[in-house]
Amino acid sequence: MFSGATQGLIFVVIVLPIAAVVHAPGVHAHLSVHWWVVLTLVPLACLAMTSLGLLLGTSFEPRNTGVMFGFVVLPLVFLGGTYYQWTRLSLVHVGGFHWLQVLVLANPLIYITEGMRAAFTDTSHMPLYVIYPVLTAFCVLFLGLGLRNFRHRVLS
Repeated sequence: MFSGATQGLIFVVIVLPIAAVVHAPGVHAHLSVHWWVVLTLVPLACLAMTSLGLLLGTSFEPRNTGVMFGFVVLPLVFLGGTYYQWTRLSLVHVGGFHWLQVLVLANPLIYITEGMRAAFTDTSHMPLYVIYPVLTAFCVLFLGLGLRNFRHRVLS
């Protein structure tokens, strides 16, 4: 397993160049790389997701890994904005309240995917002045709780 920093480096050095030139016939990648966002967001995202991994790994018993994937990982992925833009969720509403768009704001992956949109495209995205502080807060929260759980497991 690679560390978060190594994963970020692999992404920038290997995955990004391949994705820029290798794709399905008839599909053309329209990348507009904003390097300062890539070089700051990728390490922050790696640290946040590594911290989340530490938190999840110390919160669930090994025999409950399947439960963790079903109730934590799958909702994170499917509500993480990878397959749609965050603004498209405004179409889902009850009584004028955009409940799903508000609910997904508790998902750290939505900030990463919106940040990646900002880093690699010129399409609309969540403002960067929202993405960076929220991702940093998630990182601090996950790392703090993960280290606390880790200490508790080691000392007990």
